[in-house]
Amino acid sequence: MNPSDAARPYARALYEVAASQEVVEQVGHDLSLLQALWREGPDELAPFLTHPLIHTAAKEALLERVLGGAIHPCTLNLVRILVRRGKAALLADLAPAYYREQEQEGRAFHVVARTAQPLTPDQRGALQSRLVAALGRPVTLEEVVVPGLMAGVELVVSGRRLDTSLRGRLQELAAQLRG
Repeated sequence: MNPSDAARPYARALYEVAASQEVVEQVGHDLSLLQALWREGPDELAPFLTHPLIHTAAKEALLERVLGGAIHPCTLNLVRILVRRGKAALLADLAPAYYREQEQEGRAFHVVARTAQPLTPDQRGALQSRLVAALGRPVTLEEVVVPGLMAGVELVVSGRRLDTSLRGRLQELAAQLRG
C-alpha cells in the first residue's frame, strides 16, 4: 500500500465532514497550507511530529500553537487524530487524497501551477479564470515556484501534465533536433 492509499480513508472522512458543514473549499485551502508547511516549514516539524519517543501531548501543543486559529477546526481535529494514532507522516499525502475526493464528487479541480516566479494576483486570477472556463468547474489553484523552469508555467490537472514552460519547450526542441 503506498502512502497516498493510506491517507485516502482519512481524506474521505474529512471531505464528508467538510461537505456536511459546507466548508469544502476552506478545508482544501487548509490542506494546501499544511502540505506547504510539511514540505517547506521548519526542518524540525516533520521529524518532531513523527518521532515515536516524543509524547503526543507535546505534539498536540505544538499543533495548537502553530495552527490553532489558522485552519478550520475539523481540519485541526483530523491532524490531531493522525498524530494520536502515530500516522502524522500521512499529512504529506492528505492534501492530494482530499483533492481526488473533491474531484470525484464533481466539485473543484485541483490544479498545481509550477512557475519560475510567484504569480502576481492578476496573473493568478487570469490563470484561474482560464482554467475554470476550460474545465467547466471551479478550480483550486496551488502554486509551486520552481526557478529551473526559467519562464512559463507547468500545470498538473488530475495527474496530467501540461508543460508550457521555457524549460519544457527547450527540452522538446532538443528532442526534435536529436531526431
